[in-house]
Amino acid sequence: MTACAIGLDVGGTRLSAGLVDTRGALLAHAQESTPPDGPAATNVLRRLTLELAERARRGGHDLLGVGVGFGGPVDYGDQSIVMSHHVGGWETGLKLAQQLAEGLGLPAMLDNDANCGGLAEALFGAGCGHRSVLYVNIGTGIGGALVLAGRVHHGAHSIAGELGHCVVKPDGPPCTCDKEGCLEALASGSALGREGRLAGLGQHITGREVAQLALEGDATAGRIVDEAAGWLGLALGNAANLWDPDVIVLGGGVAEMGERLLEPTRRSYQRTAMLSAKATPIVCASLGYAAGVIGAAALLFAPCDAAAGSA
Repeated sequence: MTACAIGLDVGGTRLSAGLVDTRGALLAHAQESTPPDGPAATNVLRRLTLELAERARRGGHDLLGVGVGFGGPVDYGDQSIVMSHHVGGWETGLKLAQQLAEGLGLPAMLDNDANCGGLAEALFGAGCGHRSVLYVNIGTGIGGALVLAGRVHHGAHSIAGELGHCVVKPDGPPCTCDKEGCLEALASGSALGREGRLAGLGQHITGREVAQLALEGDATAGRIVDEAAGWLGLALGNAANLWDPDVIVLGGGVAEMGERLLEPTRRSYQRTAMLSAKATPIVCASLGYAAGVIGAAALLFAPCDAAAGSA
């Protein structure tokens, strides 16, 4: 009998669900567009959860529980949502994982989606074999996670690893968190798109399109990417000085640029990191978009903090 868990990745654009075994293999996968409000999205997630639970039953699998990676801040100790940056109607304090597992008689775990992605990469991906992994997801926004010995370090207020909201340029552009000059406002996919529009690359150009132009050798797009990489390297160097990880793993859509992003990021990192931290490898994630689902399921596999609850 194969032990597995249901993993749910809750994003502003799409809802992903999967049945994942304890080796990190995706046994089944489903994906739907995210409805415009929380209650409707919860109904979709509930249906996907029940479908996967039935699939596990029919396959004779030992279902360990339901894990949810949420696209927004969560209170890990209370196992509840703090807020959603992308979808309205998910009220503060909602115990989403427990709600989705209701009636199944299974444990349920909730965490931030970046923490889930980091956990997946640490256990099964590019960080596998390393004791301490700093994971940074660079997509529409920037999230991060610090994974130590196979468990996410959450900190006192469940915000450890939030590198995207570290201020690196105090007089910089506004961020979604209401501060100015955060790394997210300078190096995310949204930031690349904004700078591309300001630079005349197109009124509606996206960060993904700016990245593609840079890969094709466009000088203006290349300058935008290099500047973003400079801020990213600065933040990573400071993070390494604080946490001294074994490896730094970059995931998300922007990181799919590979060496075109990594090379200028490493140059900037070298100017900020101190002593032996300069030798810390910076690599690309290996699990792609499946990391969120795999990591959400892995919340049921990895050692859990004592503060976490269950259904």
